[in-house]
Order: sequence, then C-alpha cells, then structure tokens
Amino acid sequence: MTNDQIIALLASLGACFSAIATFLTVRQIAKQRQASYRPELALSRVSVECKKDPIASSTIPTFWTPIGDDGKSGSLSRTFSLPLSNIGLGTAKGISVFWSFPFESVTKQVNDLAQKTLSAAYFKFEKDLLILDSESLGQSTSMWGNQKHETLDYVLPAAVHHEPVMLKLPHAYTQIVSSILYFSTKEKDRKSFPEIPPLIAKFEFSDIGEAKHNATFSIQFQISAITGDGSFIQGYVESRKNV
Repeated sequence: MTNDQIIALLASLGACFSAIATFLTVRQIAKQRQASYRPELALSRVSVECKKDPIASSTIPTFWTPIGDDGKSGSLSRTFSLPLSNIGLGTAKGISVFWSFPFESVTKQVNDLAQKTLSAAYFKFEKDLLILDSESLGQSTSMWGNQKHETLDYVLPAAVHHEPVMLKLPHAYTQIVSSILYFSTKEKDRKSFPEIPPLIAKFEFSDIGEAKHNATFSIQFQISAITGDGSFIQGYVESRKNV
C-alpha cells in the first residue's frame, strides 16, 4: 500500500469517526430535549380525620377532612382530595385517571363484620353501585360507575406553579373504608383491625411533544387512632408509585 493510499484511508476513517461523533451528539441533544418535555406526577401524603357526616343520620365516619401541620382540620369540602404535583420538567396534559378497588370482596368483609356484631346493616355492590341498607344507619347509594374515571386538563411543573392540583378520591372508596373500620370496632375480642386493600390510580397523559406517558399509584389508608364506637377516626392517606 502506497503512502497516498494510507493517507486516503486515514482520511476516510477520520471522516467516519467524525460522522459517528456527530450522530451521537445529535442523539444526546434529542434525548435531552425529550427529557425537557417529560412530566413526572406525584401524590402527597395527607393526614385525615374521619367523622360523622353532619347532614346524614348514619354514625359511620364518612366525612373526611384533611389535617394541617398545625393539627387543625382543613377544608370542609364534602369530598376528600389528595394533592397531585408535577415534579417533572414538562407540562402533563390530557390526563385521564382510572380508579380500581376490590369492592366485591371488601363489601362481603363488611357484611360479615356487621353480622358478627349484630349490626342491622347490609351492603351490596352491583352494577357499579355501592348500596347501604340499614334501619339504624339509613340508606345510601354511591355511584361507583360515575367515580372510577376522572379527567384533568393539565398539571404544570411544580417549578412553574407551586400549588398542587387537588385530586378527588372516589366517594365509594371513602364510604367502604370508613364502614369496615366502623364495624370492626364493635367486634368482641378484636386483636387487630382488618387490612384495607389499596386503591389503585392509573394515570394516562401526554407531554407537550405529544408523547404518551402513564403512571400507576397504590393509595393506602393507614389508621392512627379510633374511638371505641368507631364514629371518629384519625389516620393518613399515602401513596406509592408502582414500578
């Protein structure tokens, strides 16, 4: 191989390496640009007081209010919400939230407790309706079918908008959780409270580049204190992001 051929070969290899380096640089820039669009949703833990609904005859503590850092009850809204924040760099938009909870098995568990404690109450879950029928606690219907899907227009990054969006928990969930704890207090020789299954929240959303994203959270109610008759509960609601 002549010197001219060697020089030509080295020049070709240099051009090839330069092209590869340029490609890798462009790909890294594209990844960084994509990362700048990416939202990241997060749910905050909230302390809660559960007490009797002031406009209902039932003593089941279905009226949930958040507790602030000062230990005082917060909003008196008829729905309980979790703060939803976007800790990513980009805006999350077109957000759909899909809730799921094992109402069939938990309803059976509540009815078993009511029967053991000789409480005149019966729950049934059918056609996406959670129904309470009781002479002493009244009658009510929570329409789970209208609660298990929610939409949000957008959630801005926390660096831009510091206040979180309040995500309303389904009423049927708060009612059945309150009920299972309420009836469990009346059980004789009770050694522990029943474990409450998590409420699952699945999020589907887009970023400003129209890329699709999803995130799933397990939301758990944890009890801190409860009165002897079950009419008042203190606890907290926390979430864990599923990988």
